[in-house]
Amino acid sequence: MNKKLLLCLTLLLLLLIGCSSITQDEPQASPTVIVTETPVEMDDATTQDTEPTARQEVAAETPVEIEESATQDDGKALPQAFPPDVVAEIQAEMDALTAGTMPPGMVAWIDAPEYQFAGASGSANLMDDTPMSPEGAFRIGSITKMFTAVVIMQLAEDGVLTLDDSLTLWLPEVVEQLPYGDQITLRHLLTHTSGLFNVVEHEAYYADIFTEMVVDEATGNVTLDCVERDPNDTLARYVYGKEAQFEPGKQWRYSNTNYTLLGMIIETAAEMPLAEAYRTHIYEPLGMTSTFLDCYEEPVIDIVHGYTGAGDEMADVTELHESVGWSAGGLVSTAADLTTFARGLFGGALFDDPESLVAMTTAAPGSAYGLGVMLQGDYMGHAGYIAGFRSVLNYAPELDIVVVMLYNHDGADPEQSLADVLNPALPLLQAAQ
Repeated sequence: MNKKLLLCLTLLLLLLIGCSSITQDEPQASPTVIVTETPVEMDDATTQDTEPTARQEVAAETPVEIEESATQDDGKALPQAFPPDVVAEIQAEMDALTAGTMPPGMVAWIDAPEYQFAGASGSANLMDDTPMSPEGAFRIGSITKMFTAVVIMQLAEDGVLTLDDSLTLWLPEVVEQLPYGDQITLRHLLTHTSGLFNVVEHEAYYADIFTEMVVDEATGNVTLDCVERDPNDTLARYVYGKEAQFEPGKQWRYSNTNYTLLGMIIETAAEMPLAEAYRTHIYEPLGMTSTFLDCYEEPVIDIVHGYTGAGDEMADVTELHESVGWSAGGLVSTAADLTTFARGLFGGALFDDPESLVAMTTAAPGSAYGLGVMLQGDYMGHAGYIAGFRSVLNYAPELDIVVVMLYNHDGADPEQSLADVLNPALPLLQAAQ
């Protein structure tokens, strides 16, 4: 079997495994049946006078430099680096995770009120053995859903829409093509309780990627051109004609289709492209400078190389642009920007009404999922999976800790390895509380 065919088959197999094993992006131990649905109550958006909103008052800021030891405006000391012995332990755990035949490289950031850690291990590019940098940019997959949910919540606060709006109100041309389409609300989409078929589970989804991608026989690099895909075409290809998995509100099941529809609603309601909505509603207010929607706007930063496969058959899929992910999984970002985003979201800076954050972090009945946020034990956030990359963004409310872990290999498991990296720091973080 020649190298080109072997690499193609290896990549296809891994992508199909990713397709069939949806739990990579799902909350763990999520139940299956919802007996009743009790919508989260949200206060009506209040009328704004000439006073700026809380969101408008958010000052643009760059990520906190961990080397500084000055004080904040309130007199409290800025976070400092962990003691050298703790840093060494964290780094040793990271190096173990990227050693030998393990994933090429990773980045981990720990952000707490008293301490910060920004580290990297392994390689950002196996071809020239470029060391990974803590500032490296990665495709973040389904962490994108948190951004999509935030914009929807902001539009709800502004009175543009409500979470109990029917899909019919915003996408009437789509409703006719979906089972129970006229019964689906924005809340169903946000909480994955719509019952809609998951776009990536269609038998043709990964077959189309396999057909369109090009494998360089000499290098093993895989290319799928960057294309702005019409979400209407995505739905027509992979969703229309598929039966409902259940009636809206009766069960919980993760489906990227929900967030594709939410992206379409954002563009309709906000009257701007999705990439612009992310920028004006999230990046600019928070001062994020290294995040962009892959294939739908000009890149603002180069991403690290991403890989799939194992050992000698590892393939570089950096140029495999799975742009169909869009509002469900299309963003590129850095650990610094994701930390800034998490602080803005969970600190309430992105909302005028505190109840918006409460709604996002309240699980739908019978599930471990809020409005675009996974809720697992002491953590809340989201995981991401896309060809060549794995990621996780978690926030621990009790300790006020943000943890970001990014891998440039889709066979890694950041959710499992997060504890190994965080454990050396936990005694100090817990003592600081």
